[in-house]
Order: sequence, then C-alpha cells, then structure tokens
Amino acid sequence: MIRRIIVLICCICCSSMLYAEPVTIVELDNEMKPVPVVTNELNTENLCLEDALRIALQNNRTIKTSEFAVEKATGQLQQARSIGGLKFSGNMTQTRIDDVPSANLGGQTIAMGRKDNQKIWGELTQPLYLGGKDRAAVNSARFGQMIAEAAHTLTRQQIVLAASLRYLSWLYAREVEDVGKMDLDLAQAHFSLVEKRYAAEQTSKYELLRAEVRLVQNRSAYIKDCNDTELARLDLLKLLSLPLDLKIDTTCRLEVEKLQPQLESDIVEAEDRREDLQIKRRENKIAAEQIKAAKGEKKLNAALFAQYGSENPSSKADFGKLERKSYWLAGVSLNLPIMDSGFSRGRISEARAARSQSENEYLNSLEQAQLEIRQAYLTLNSSEQIVVAQKENLKQAEETMRLANVRYENGLFTQVDLFDAENAYSNTRLQYLQAVFFHHQARLSYLLATGKLGRDLWEIN
Repeated sequence: MIRRIIVLICCICCSSMLYAEPVTIVELDNEMKPVPVVTNELNTENLCLEDALRIALQNNRTIKTSEFAVEKATGQLQQARSIGGLKFSGNMTQTRIDDVPSANLGGQTIAMGRKDNQKIWGELTQPLYLGGKDRAAVNSARFGQMIAEAAHTLTRQQIVLAASLRYLSWLYAREVEDVGKMDLDLAQAHFSLVEKRYAAEQTSKYELLRAEVRLVQNRSAYIKDCNDTELARLDLLKLLSLPLDLKIDTTCRLEVEKLQPQLESDIVEAEDRREDLQIKRRENKIAAEQIKAAKGEKKLNAALFAQYGSENPSSKADFGKLERKSYWLAGVSLNLPIMDSGFSRGRISEARAARSQSENEYLNSLEQAQLEIRQAYLTLNSSEQIVVAQKENLKQAEETMRLANVRYENGLFTQVDLFDAENAYSNTRLQYLQAVFFHHQARLSYLLATGKLGRDLWEIN
C-alpha cells in the first residue's frame, strides 16, 4: 500500500527492461515539420539525463515557439529603425475625365487638356527631426527584442526542469519496480520454503496459506509497478517529442546529487541572472521610452522631400500644346502641433502611470524571487537531512531483515515476525528512494529560483 501511495504522489510510470538500436533525431523546421536531415544520434540502450535534456532543447515545440517570438521581435526592431530612415517610392497616376476644357482662338477650337492624363514620379523623403519619437520607438523595440530573448531563455529553463523531472520520475519508477521485484522474489522463496516444510509436516496449513496470500499480493503489486514504469517512459518520450513506441533503457540509477548553495550571494546574483526579473526591468525601460514618445507628439517635426517625374500633358507646356514634360521639385516640410484638446497631455499622463505601475511590479517580482530562493534553500536543506536519515534507517532495516531470516530459519521467529521485518525493509527502501527523488526536486527548484538552471547547456555552445 505504501508503495502505491508513493508512486501515485510522484506521478511516475514506465517501462520494463527494453532494448533497441540507436535512432536518429530529426529537427523541426520553421513550419514545425520534420527536416529530412540527420542531426544527432540517440543511444536508446543507455539514455542519460544529458541526452534527454539535449533532445528536449532541440525538439520541444514550446521552445520552437519562443524562438519564433525572438525572430518576430527582431523584425519589429527593423521596422522601428526604418522610421527615421531615407525612403524612396515610385508613383504613377492615370486619370480619365469625361470632357476637357477648350478655348476658341481665331475661330479655331483648341483643347486645353486630354481625356487621359498621366503622371509618373519618384519621391524621396528623409525625416530630419521627429521630436524623439523615432528614437523612442527604436529603443522600445530593442528592449522588446531583449524581452523575447529573456523569455526564450526562461522557456528553455522550464523545459530543462520538466525534462529533468520526467527523466528522474522514470528512474524512480524503475527503482520502485526493482523493489517490487525483490518483494516478489522474497515472497516466492518464502512460499517455496513453507511449501516444503508443509509437505514434511513441519508447519501448519495456516502458514502455507499466509505465504500464498502474500505471494499473490506481491505479484499484483509488481504488475502495478511495471505499469507505472511504462507510463513514466511514455511521459518522458512525449516531452522529448519522440515516438511513443520507442524503446529506451539506461544504466543510470536514482542517486543523490550534491549541491552547495551560497544563499546570500545567490540572492544578490539572482537579480541579474533571473530572466523574469530582466523582463520586468526591460518593461520598465519601455514604459520610460513611451513617456518620451508621448512628449514627442507636441514637438516640431521636420523632413526633406524631393520629387522627379513627368506629366502628360504637362502643366509646364506652352499654351495650347499637349505634350509630356519632366519636372522636379524639392523642399522642407515642417509640422508643429499647436492644440490637440489635451490628447498629448493625456498620453503623457498615461505613460507615466504605466511606468510607475511597471516599477511597482518589478519590486514585487524582486521580493517574490527572494522569497522563492529562501524557500527553495530551506527545502533543499531539509531534503538533504531527510536523505541522510532515511539512508541510516535503510541500513538498520536491512540488518533487521537479515537477523529475522536467521532467527526464522532457526525457529526463533514466527512467520509474522519475518514478514514484518521484510515489509519494514521494503517500505524503508521506498521511503529512501522517495527522499532522493524529493531532494532532486528541491535541487532543481533552487537552481531555477536562482536563475542557474540549464545555463551550462547553452552557454557552452
């Protein structure tokens, strides 16, 4: 019963001893379709955590989506930079009118135009001053690109966390399955022993029935453990975007991984390392740029312009002549908003309120981050102490089971005493495995809270 409860709490599952040939992992393109190019090879006979993380970072669709968001932000930055740049356009108009004016000179009617009028011209425009709105737009877009990059990193960290927990859950399920196999083997050996003693009339029918009931219960529990291992395997494969029928195995075991946290320095460094805090700071900078843009609405705008083209009929032609002629013009345009009924003042007020709100949200996020780090630190310390205590309990339970077997064989222990000792060892081993698994959860949570999780996987590359 304890085994089942532990497995249910950890939500883990998966596969018995499975073997397969190495397979190739296919990368996804920008349209989320497999690229027909071999990128990496995966050894399915010995899948380690590093392999699982590498595949998750390469194939996971959530990461692909965040990559597209970075590309989108880069495009927006390019658009913002074009606001204050030189622009050239080609233009053409073709106009047909129902009638044209005419004049009578010396008894001769002269058309003053044509039914078809055509104008073709090229135009250059170069903004000279836009009141700072162009610079604010570029800075806002640049911060937006930084936010997208920080969000991409945060997404990868979350995938590393999820992939690590799924992989560790798979290892945990395999360990629980091993415990179930040990229980089944012990029950089978004990039943065989009692069966021989009963045949030799050295024990009662009651003890034989108890041994048989225990064997049936352990066999059912072992089937449940195998099913949980298979479910954990499917969970892992789904996260890695691998075929669900892929058979995987590993020689890795669920073991404690030490971590030496430096609480105070980690809290200080987390302000610059945590991506969510970087996002909040950049949102605050965008809000400051919006204030500059709002103030720019009331400032003078100036631009150069120039045109070169041709008209047919030309307005420059001699009187009465209908012909095509070229023309050019150039000048400076100035625009100064004088009155907008309070619109600009309202935009400035709104932008200032948005900046104050952003600053308040950043301070709140900073306090929350410090709280998360301290909570993760305490959880990590307590989980380490629990692992140490459970490891000592496991040694004592193992010795107790050994002595119980010796005494039972010598007739000093009853069958019930032996069962109690064996069940105590099995439960203690499960509790130790659970403590190790929870320690991994606490370690990963601390690394995520301090912003360190997974950075070695992409900063090296």
